[in-house]
Amino acid sequence: MASAPRLVIPKLSELALGLDTGRVKLRPFVDADVDAIFPIVSKSEFPRNMSWAAHADPSETQAFIRATTAALADNSAVVWAIEHEGRAQGCIGLDIEWQLRALRLDRGELGYWLAPSLWGQGIMTEVASAVVRYGFEAIGLHKITTRCFVDNTASRRVIEKAGFRFVGRAEDDVWRDGRWITHLSYELTAPEWPDVHTTMKLNRPPRT
Repeated sequence: MASAPRLVIPKLSELALGLDTGRVKLRPFVDADVDAIFPIVSKSEFPRNMSWAAHADPSETQAFIRATTAALADNSAVVWAIEHEGRAQGCIGLDIEWQLRALRLDRGELGYWLAPSLWGQGIMTEVASAVVRYGFEAIGLHKITTRCFVDNTASRRVIEKAGFRFVGRAEDDVWRDGRWITHLSYELTAPEWPDVHTTMKLNRPPRT
């Protein structure tokens, strides 16, 4: 049975945010990361499966980094740089909703990206699992959700390996690059988390 929400909503900026998965380190972004990540996020094809467009100028990357700092300060998100061999090479975050009027939500939405040079090595699955654990155990979230474009098979693998339960398919959900794109939605609750890698049977969408 799920426990009640914490009486006091935690201050994200007061948590110890550094994580080490073994192959990479997770930490908040700093301004100096612009030089490392601009070459990644400025590639025109790189964000085709994401909600944002390629950065045209390093000032956009700096604005993104400063937005992550502001979100942490106002308690609405935690965004980590994925540091590999001393350089930021990716991003993972939880956008958090604590309440809506009289409703407590304690819910985070997971999002992430990684430099193409590190794809196919299982790093993002390792990182996503670490962040999900942190969301439940350190932040105290009740639910974590995530979603991906239907044809983003790499992201689907990450989500499913991290133990998320398939919720549904939103047909023609968003318009990008001249076409309507379908989203697949997933979620995981705190009571499911301890058993997700051993006993839980996952409901996955059919392959298309």
